[in-house]
Amino acid sequence: MSLTALLWALAFVILLLAAFRAPAWGAALYMLTFFALPQYWWWGKAGPLATPRWNLMGGVVFLLSVVLTYRPHPMAQPLVRLRAMRWMLMLIALNYVLVSLVLAENLDMSSVVMFIQVKLIVLVFLLDVSIQDEINWKRIVLVMFLGILFLAFEVNFRGAGKSVAGRLEGVGVPGGNTSNHLGNLLITFMPMLGAGLFSQDRKVKLVALVTSPLALNTLLKCNSRGSYLGLIAAGSVMLLLSRGRERKLLFGGALLGCLGVLVLARDGRIFERFTSTFVGEEQRDTSAQSRIAFWKAALVCLSEHPAGVGGDCYKNILSRQYLVGVTDRARAIHNGFLNEAVQWGVHSLLLRLGVFYLAFRCARSGQAIYRRQQNFQDALMGLALVGGLVAFSVGGFFGDYWDSEWGLQLVALCMGYYRIAVLREREQQSMEYAPAPFNPGPWGGMPNPMVATPQWTRMGPVMPG
Repeated sequence: MSLTALLWALAFVILLLAAFRAPAWGAALYMLTFFALPQYWWWGKAGPLATPRWNLMGGVVFLLSVVLTYRPHPMAQPLVRLRAMRWMLMLIALNYVLVSLVLAENLDMSSVVMFIQVKLIVLVFLLDVSIQDEINWKRIVLVMFLGILFLAFEVNFRGAGKSVAGRLEGVGVPGGNTSNHLGNLLITFMPMLGAGLFSQDRKVKLVALVTSPLALNTLLKCNSRGSYLGLIAAGSVMLLLSRGRERKLLFGGALLGCLGVLVLARDGRIFERFTSTFVGEEQRDTSAQSRIAFWKAALVCLSEHPAGVGGDCYKNILSRQYLVGVTDRARAIHNGFLNEAVQWGVHSLLLRLGVFYLAFRCARSGQAIYRRQQNFQDALMGLALVGGLVAFSVGGFFGDYWDSEWGLQLVALCMGYYRIAVLREREQQSMEYAPAPFNPGPWGGMPNPMVATPQWTRMGPVMPG
């Protein structure tokens, strides 16, 4: 067993014990099995860590941690927006089950996808419950930053993955280990890394400072056009929604990012591939042209099956008949929004869009609360959550990963961010309006006979004598 495997096993045991003290440590254990699943790395493919069930075990321990140690915040009150998000998530899960049982072209094939998606929705609930105060929020954010640091460290210093046509392949997490998946994962959390550089917490700031350049270099190695577009869209939206001190901090982070790109992007194929995104139809490469054909075929299928065909059933069963004249192979849609609608129905797409919209509103509302408190560092984190939602959605528009786990993790972070901001505001208000404690003084609360007390008349206070 290698040193890395030993350290991983030690971290697993420590977090396993800590998980029964607070749900946030259960979340940390699960994130360990998500970002560093042993079977995805050379040090865990053989030996005692080779079992593929680590992620499942992490999820079960996380669930038990929440059930056994959950304690609501004493000032917590039901929030309508969070309640609406929970109901919508439950409706999405119910729809996945019904479509698989009633409408799926292949029950077994659809059930596999259905179980994965329902598990991810349960994960949102667990993360939501885990973030009850600012301490646990910072713990979970720090663990996610460390997970990205691990991925970037393995790529940049230990040669993980391989370059295929100028793109990094073979590195990732459960649910996606291609260059497009890894690129989308990175751009989802990179705005938060940028905001972490200005955090008031020294640990968060230090980890963000170390992780940001490594994550940026890993993104450039992925060379994913959809990820580049998502990051540009996120930056544009963040600049549009920022103001005052936030905008100054944002400009500083953007300047550092641009300098990092200029220093790190030495491979000419990176710029060549990026600029090919904006060329006309005559110059568009085969990949982009095929993608448009796939979208048109998916729209035809959606018009005939508006209630959905089941998970993975379009790609593996129906795509050939809708792509006649384009290709004779089974192909995915390569559009996350269309993929959701074709697999699970138009209503499922609308519900998922509703969840992401409410997550956006949570981040914006929390940001507004911190602005009123003149806490611009935490307000910038809310803006980064908005940027992450935009980056994930724009990147997911060009691939079949809009339903990926890291997008729902970000939704849970938005829910926790909003809850903590509201709690902070209530705590501040309770301190401002609390009556001053009664101090009877040496006279037992009676007026001091040695001090003249004004007498109130119709004309106002009048001093005696």
